[in-house]
Amino acid sequence: MTSPADNSDPDAAAQSRGVDIVAGLVLAAFCVFGLVWLIPANTQPADSQFDVAPGFFPNLAVIAVLVLSIAMVIHRWRRSPGEGGGNIGILLELVVWAGLAVAVMLALSGIGFIPMASALLAAGMVFSGNRNWWLIATMAIAFPLAVDWAAWLIFTVDMP
Repeated sequence: MTSPADNSDPDAAAQSRGVDIVAGLVLAAFCVFGLVWLIPANTQPADSQFDVAPGFFPNLAVIAVLVLSIAMVIHRWRRSPGEGGGNIGILLELVVWAGLAVAVMLALSGIGFIPMASALLAAGMVFSGNRNWWLIATMAIAFPLAVDWAAWLIFTVDMP
């Protein structure tokens, strides 16, 4: 059996090229949705002329992802179909991450930043193989509290 990166199977390579292009376009569409509706609908303007608007960093992150997804589409479009690339697992991973992002967004508005960040941080540490429970507990409690405090101190932005 050949892998998509193996040049001896042009059908698999062409399919993986198409998957990469579709994944880049889907990611770009999510970015446009975030820039046009999601971020503006969930952030307020800056309080004064010299404040950083609450939507500045989310917009910056979404613009970076948009540029990279468009670059991926252009890069894969310009390569010949027989040059290999990713596989259908990339598209599945994109769907899982997008679902997780939506779940986190809904949980943030429902239960707040500190509980959500604590749960997400603890889950990430466990899923990455960390089994040091006191370290997981310390990080899951201390880091969200520090981020919440720093966001208020530096930007005077209340976390949800």
